[in-house]
Amino acid sequence: MIILLDLNYTLVANSEEKQRPFTKQIAAEKYRQWLVELLKPHHVILMTARPAMHKEATLASIEVKTGWLPQEAHFNSFGLAPPLAKERMLQAYVLPKHGGENFLAIESNPRTHSMYAKYGIRSVKIELGEIWNNLPE
Repeated sequence: MIILLDLNYTLVANSEEKQRPFTKQIAAEKYRQWLVELLKPHHVILMTARPAMHKEATLASIEVKTGWLPQEAHFNSFGLAPPLAKERMLQAYVLPKHGGENFLAIESNPRTHSMYAKYGIRSVKIELGEIWNNLPE
């Protein structure tokens, strides 16, 4: 199973805390370590609407704070809203490489859930305060 992982409000536990400049926000991000532990045995593709200019700093922050990195990471180089950007990533990078695989999207945005459904990809949301013991089947 390949996991399509959302960043804000999914991997990032404190997304509602905004700081400027954005580099300070990245530095202050707290990642859900319990989720990282569940993801480690899987091939994970980070799919985020965060602008591509923040890719290096974001991945460095994730690695330093969790000791883990996703196998692939796609940031928004299209300047599109989250569902459209992630659909473009899916079409351009994910499906050509991994088409036919079983996917699970862990995603916070309801419109992005609808987009994934068009491709037959099941998506789930981590509710506020929720901690999973296992990934959904």
